[in-house]
Amino acid sequence: MDHVLVSGDAPKDPADRLSEELQSLKSSSGLTYARISEHTHYAKSSWERWVNGKQFPPRDAVERIAAVCQADERRLLELWALAEACRTSPAAPAAAAGAAGRSGAPGEGDAASQDRRQMALWSLTVLALALTAGLARSVAQGRELRRGTLPGGGL
Repeated sequence: MDHVLVSGDAPKDPADRLSEELQSLKSSSGLTYARISEHTHYAKSSWERWVNGKQFPPRDAVERIAAVCQADERRLLELWALAEACRTSPAAPAAAAGAAGRSGAPGEGDAASQDRRQMALWSLTVLALALTAGLARSVAQGRELRRGTLPGGGL
């Protein structure tokens, strides 16, 4: 049996288990974040965030650290896939929010994804305004051209 729960202990979140596994790999390899970065082409600051559980790592990074540390890639990727499924399932944000004492409304998502959605919405709004302004200017210039009142003596 992989995990034995001591009385009163809750099962660990798969993302936490992945982070612990990455910490263990780093420690046992004796490599610094800088050396891992050199071998994997990911920034050492990214490795620090992933290993310490501050941010969820991409699948490719997990594959690369497994190769660098000569770890069981299949087992590590299974743990990554389980953690990813928990993070992206519709129940995951509600469960995480409920555990943190927030409202946990379904479909809320994490703060980072909400920030990305809001940034995308603002970007689309600015683009729409710019296109509208450009269209209005073109229409106005077309009218001036037909009237022969375009500044600069247009054709």
